[in-house]
Amino acid sequence: MKWPDSSKVYDSIRSFGPKTGWRLNRPGSPRIILVLLLILALLIALTGCVAVPSPRPYLSDDRNTAWANDITYLQKTLPEVHKNLYFRISEQEFHRQLEDLKQKIPAYSDEQLEIALSVILAGIGDTHTGSNIGAEYHYPLELYWFAEGIYIMGTSQEYQGLLNARILTLNGKKIEEVAETLRPILAGANESWFRTQIVYYLPMPNVLRYFGLIQADEIELGVELENGQQQTIKMTPVSYKEYVAAEQRPKNVPLYLSRPDEHYWYEYLENDKTIYLNYSRCSQMRDKPFEIFNQEFWDFVQSHEADRLVLDIRKNRGGISTILNPFIKEVKNSQFNQPGRFYVIIGKDTYSSAILNAISLKQETRAFFVGEATGGEPNHYGEVKQFKLPNSGITVRYSTKYFHWLDEDVNTLEPDQVIAETFAAYRQGNDPVLEWIFNRSI
Repeated sequence: MKWPDSSKVYDSIRSFGPKTGWRLNRPGSPRIILVLLLILALLIALTGCVAVPSPRPYLSDDRNTAWANDITYLQKTLPEVHKNLYFRISEQEFHRQLEDLKQKIPAYSDEQLEIALSVILAGIGDTHTGSNIGAEYHYPLELYWFAEGIYIMGTSQEYQGLLNARILTLNGKKIEEVAETLRPILAGANESWFRTQIVYYLPMPNVLRYFGLIQADEIELGVELENGQQQTIKMTPVSYKEYVAAEQRPKNVPLYLSRPDEHYWYEYLENDKTIYLNYSRCSQMRDKPFEIFNQEFWDFVQSHEADRLVLDIRKNRGGISTILNPFIKEVKNSQFNQPGRFYVIIGKDTYSSAILNAISLKQETRAFFVGEATGGEPNHYGEVKQFKLPNSGITVRYSTKYFHWLDEDVNTLEPDQVIAETFAAYRQGNDPVLEWIFNRSI
């Protein structure tokens, strides 16, 4: 074993000395070296960290060598830092795919290599592990997949007439088939998360080109307008800097979408004797930490007559799961923790830490779940960290922890009552989920 330079180790941690009350002397002493190594080992054990290798030896000015070195760095680093990289894909298959990609470096553009790498990482089967795909240009489309199909929720001023139109085809191919062709980008996703995420890739010309769906930048979109008329529209990509949105929200926004900038908020629905709590992000609000909010909320509950309590996490994609713990503790001991009085709304966007909250509520309360199957898996890898590839600078995310909540290994949490999210209800400002809850007898 090669011992590290004791002076460097000493310099790296001596700042702790004044804070902890102990002092280090004679940094060259073998005893000091041993103490420092034991301390560093303990810190690593406590934090569960695995050191990411230095990228310096992998740097290169030659384009092909740089890409090959990046892939080699990935092959070395990811298996070491991921909690359990080969839980679904074999070690041999993972490395075979990366070695094959190395052979394609001279023929592939940087754009193709970036996407190919992302596809390989998606094949690991962990939706928290992967790399992003960049796109300097995109088609001016902001999309959402409702029960009826994929709709244009935002676009540029040039195509303002397409707002709220349903996309039928892309270059003559059904849009659902186009989406299916792109599935390798989201290979580890369940159906709910696939529908939530694929709409971000559909407007990317580099992605469509990689999968052989387009040859030229100009595309033809077959759409059905709000009045039922069908049209074919030609569209070219624009840069993000040039994009000027002509986004339009419906006049009557459903309650759950009415306050998008707030992480958590509540409202008393007096006519239905219901207290509605919307929890859309597992993160703290700077001006009101959740513990303070939670106390205010339960004070409000005690001062208002209500038959039901509704917690809405259908648009919550995660964050820090423990933030909701004070609420869970209170609701367990409240008058609402009985059949027919406590409802939890889940949906396609319920993911990561939000799915952990949903499972806790499922196991610890008598809540009735309404909505759609979750995008997150009950048992999943998470607690994400990241590193960058030395030359391309591509950021690779990876999981450091496994969350095992259910004995049954299912890929989604199904609601007790399925109610689909429809464009028709959204456009009218209605919420079929809340309406269903209101119509249930206590």
